Amino acid sequence: MRTEIYYFSGTGNSLHVSRELQKRLPNSSLTPIMSLLKKEKITSNAEKVGIVFPIHALTFPWPVKDFLQKIDLESTSYLFAVATRECFATVFSKMDGLLANQNRSLDAYLSFEMPTNYVLLFDLYSQEKIDAVESKMLEKLDSFAQVINSGETFRPKDHPVYFGLSHAIYPILTYWFHRRRFPKMERSFYADSNCNGCGTCEQVCLSNKIKLVDKKPVWQENVKCTYCFACLHYCPTHAIQIKGKNTVNRGRYHHPDISAKDILDQK
Repeated sequence: MRTEIYYFSGTGNSLHVSRELQKRLPNSSLTPIMSLLKKEKITSNAEKVGIVFPIHALTFPWPVKDFLQKIDLESTSYLFAVATRECFATVFSKMDGLLANQNRSLDAYLSFEMPTNYVLLFDLYSQEKIDAVESKMLEKLDSFAQVINSGETFRPKDHPVYFGLSHAIYPILTYWFHRRRFPKMERSFYADSNCNGCGTCEQVCLSNKIKLVDKKPVWQENVKCTYCFACLHYCPTHAIQIKGKNTVNRGRYHHPDISAKDILDQK
C-alpha cells in the first residue's frame, strides 16, 4: 500500500518531520505542496495520504487550505495529518470541513511541539530544549507511524477545560491575525545594511514574492506572502528585518538539517 506525504515547510521543521515519518512508513514518498498549487486539480493515486504542516496564527497555512480544496482523494482510503506545533483539535476539524465536499474526513491526526520560528513573540529555544523537543517528537512519530501502518483511527479531543479557548477565542484570534496583523506585517519586511545581495531570500521565498532589484530584495505587493519566515531565518547575514518588531535582536532559527536549497526545492 503506497503512502504519499504532502508537506509545507518554511524553516524546515515540517520537512524534517516529513522525512522522519517517511522512514517509518513503508513504500512512502514526499511531495511539496507548493509545487502543486498552480494546478487546477491535484490528483493522488496513493492509498494513504498524509499532510504535514506548521501552525500559522493558530491554524494551518493558506497553501494547505488551497491544497485541500484542490486535491482529489477518490483513490485514497486513509487520510492523516501532522501539525508541527501543538494546536487545538479544532484545527483538524476545520480541515475536515474542507474535505467534506468529498465526503471525507481525517482518519488520524497528531500535533506536537517543535522549535518556534515566530521570533516576533517568542524567544529562541536553547540547544538543550531543542534536543528535548526533538527526542519527544521522534517518540510520538514512532507511535503515530504504528497507527498509520495499521490503518487505525486516531482523533484525540481537546481537554474540556480548553473548550472555550478552542471554540470561541481561537476563531477570533485567527481572524484578527489573518485580517489585520499578517497584512500589516507583510508590508513591513525590509533588508538592512547587512544585505550583501546574495539572493538567498529570493530563492527561499515560497510564493516568489521577493525579487532582487539592484541586488536588494523587494517584496512585491501583488504577490501573496505565505508568512513562513524563510527569508528572515535563512538570510546568511541576518539582514532581513520586520519594521517595528525589533527583529535585529531576536535571533534566527531554521532546522539544522534543512538547507536553503531544501526549502527552495519545494517550488
